[in-house]
Amino acid sequence: MSLKPLLKSYLVLGFFALTACNQYSDSLMGDYVENSKCPANGCANQAASATGLKLTNSGSAVSLYPTATDTKVEISGDCAYSTYPSNKINVTVVKQTGNTPMTAPAYSVTGSSTQPACRKGKFDVAVDIRNLPTAAIYTVKLELIAYDTNNSPVTNAAGGYLYLNLVR
Repeated sequence: MSLKPLLKSYLVLGFFALTACNQYSDSLMGDYVENSKCPANGCANQAASATGLKLTNSGSAVSLYPTATDTKVEISGDCAYSTYPSNKINVTVVKQTGNTPMTAPAYSVTGSSTQPACRKGKFDVAVDIRNLPTAAIYTVKLELIAYDTNNSPVTNAAGGYLYLNLVR
């Protein structure tokens, strides 16, 4: 009996197990535990501050170009919500011609809640575009809203918003 096939199987399995773990990615098993809402340089005893609310998209693109058959667009990026206990991301879509608000439900692509929010320094939002007429340009506005210990909303006009063009 040859051990070569068995050895090859172990090598392949070992390769896949090791490629899922490195210093630049989270484990595929989902064992990441958020220990702090602070930046890497720390924020011991830092009070929650509206200036700490930030949204930035993953790429340099400021326009989205879905195909005629797409039913949604996905937007993701980095975010921070200071040391507030909770947050959410509101999404509004406005048709640029006439400045008309449109109905375009938004939801989280991942996470236990369908409400988009900043989680572990990242956000992901899917916007349902099925009700948006074609041959139009829209502005998609994402707004990060944090909630303090009294459940009062807090926003940051300087960095807590993200605007993208949607060309349908």
